[in-house]
Amino acid sequence: MKATQDIVVNGPVYADVPKPVFKPGPAGTHITIRGLTKYFAGWPLYENFDLDIPKHKIVSVFGPNGCGKSTLINMIAGLIPIDAGEILFDGKQRKDTKIGYVFQNYREAMFPWMRTIDNIAYPLKLEGRSKAEVDRRMEELVASFDVKFDLKRFPYELSGGQQQTASIMRALAPNPEVLFLDEPFSALDFEMTLFIREKLQEVFIQTGTTMRYGDARPRTVETLSTESFVAMKKLSLDIFQREVRR
Repeated sequence: MKATQDIVVNGPVYADVPKPVFKPGPAGTHITIRGLTKYFAGWPLYENFDLDIPKHKIVSVFGPNGCGKSTLINMIAGLIPIDAGEILFDGKQRKDTKIGYVFQNYREAMFPWMRTIDNIAYPLKLEGRSKAEVDRRMEELVASFDVKFDLKRFPYELSGGQQQTASIMRALAPNPEVLFLDEPFSALDFEMTLFIREKLQEVFIQTGTTMRYGDARPRTVETLSTESFVAMKKLSLDIFQREVRR
């Protein structure tokens, strides 16, 4: 019995689209993003997006709720898959880069069945550090953040500010190359915001860790009253509203 073949006449022809050449960022760039594309339900949130994040700097990204700040952090950190594009950390892949992450919802980010000190030490134990190394790093963090509350308590026994302090300490425990902060002050009062911000600035001065910080609103009078920031805020809102109405 002779096999037959189906022949398609005038079928679609697909051209081989060459992969775009990766263009590195300027000198001093830590995170290089090229052609980042992400769709949700068929709609583009990011499309062919490029960004260079400098090394040893604190980069703040402000924007209204729903504009994609958290999604961008999560894609860079590898928590959300991307549809296209490339992300490099100082020329390395993500798997070769040590990343710290401070989540917006600190209550869900901490393991409730672990004591607070065990939560903070968790990344170090994952790395296989010895008990002496873990204890030494814990002492450094406690001294750096001037911790006065009992770390042997469980997270749910602490105040919101104490839980967020512990969350930041955990993110910094393994000495990350990059620290992502997703609206870390959103659930804190003004005084605790100032305290946590000051501690992060001290860590930055001491270590030079690249930090990427996202928030929906500024938290200081100086920022609120800066003419250039107000103009930038208005522009971002105009762009966001225009894109939503398209």
